[in-house]
Parts: sequence; C-alpha cells; structure tokens
Amino acid sequence: MADRRCSNLAAVIFSVALLLFAADARPADKLGQYAIRGPGLLSCAIYSKERAARSNVYLITAAWVDGYVTGVNQYAPQTYDLLSFEGAELLMAILDEHCKTHPTDPVFGVLASLFRKLWPDRVTGKSDKTTIVVGGREATHYVELIKRVQKKLKAKRFYSGAITGKYSAETVKAMKRFQKSIGLDATGFPDQLTLWRLMRSE
Repeated sequence: MADRRCSNLAAVIFSVALLLFAADARPADKLGQYAIRGPGLLSCAIYSKERAARSNVYLITAAWVDGYVTGVNQYAPQTYDLLSFEGAELLMAILDEHCKTHPTDPVFGVLASLFRKLWPDRVTGKSDKTTIVVGGREATHYVELIKRVQKKLKAKRFYSGAITGKYSAETVKAMKRFQKSIGLDATGFPDQLTLWRLMRSE
C-alpha cells in the first residue's frame, strides 16, 4: 500500500515538475533569481521529523527530489543523468545526516549544494544499463558506472583486469577486497553504501 501511494505521489509530482519546466526553460531571471516550490521550502528540522515518522510529507519530499533530478536531466547541458548510481533513499539519508546538525537549513539549499558536488560525475550521454546479480541480490546500473567502478578499483590496486563495463567475476573479487578494506561485509555486491564509499571517498 505504501509503495503504491509513493508511486502515485511520484507520478503526480513528476507531471507537475514537467509542466513547470516546460513553461519556462530559462534557469532563472536576469538577476539569477528563481522561485522555489513545494518540499524544497521545508526546513531541515521539519524534514528530519517527517523522515523519522515516514509520513506523507516525507514520501512527497522523496518524490519531489526525483522530479527535481529529472528536471536537471532534461534541461542541463551535456547531462543524461545527474546521478550515476545514487537512489532516492540514499539521497534522503544524506540529506537527513546534514539536517541533524543544521536544523535551520532549507531542504532545497542542501540538495542544491549536494548536486553541485555530484555534477562533475554525472552521466553525460546515454548509457546502456546492465543487471548485476551477486549472492542472490540484484541491481541495475549504467554500463558507464561499471567502467568507472573498475577504474576506481584499479586505481586503488584492488583490480587488475580490463575496463569492460561488465561486472565480471574478477570485478566481484576486487569489490570484495575493497569492501573488506573499509570494514564492510565483503559481499562483492555494488550496493549504495559501497558505491558511495568507493566513488565518493571525498
């Protein structure tokens, strides 16, 4: 029931976001100013409270974030996807961590700052996706991301294979070695936390 409700809310907010962006594709007015709408106006204190309660406000905010990212993908130059692997729940958790120590910050400002930091690592062109199954767990990621993962693992001396974009047995072993090195369960699976620690070590 909750999943269906979240899905319906996401569809509504996504549609509204498209209408808003379609109405005016300019990034701001001549002074660089623009109106902020919806959950972006929430303070961090309210957001954290609603997230803890897993309330409708929280679900709406999560859907609003997806709409925000879609808008960036549609109108930002050389951008296929602002997020190379981050899912909504990871973004909401990162936002919550910030909000715990900065309760007066606005949600939009925090997300805008986070997205500026992620901008250099966006997927700039259409990339095929690949389904990865390891130990009974399954995830779908961009082939471009897997190439980046292999490059990162190679740079850290955990991987010595070719950069293929295929999540090979050798890549799984390399990921296990990386996970073990940072104290995570050595599953070899490219979960959100592992990818964040590997790709966003800064």
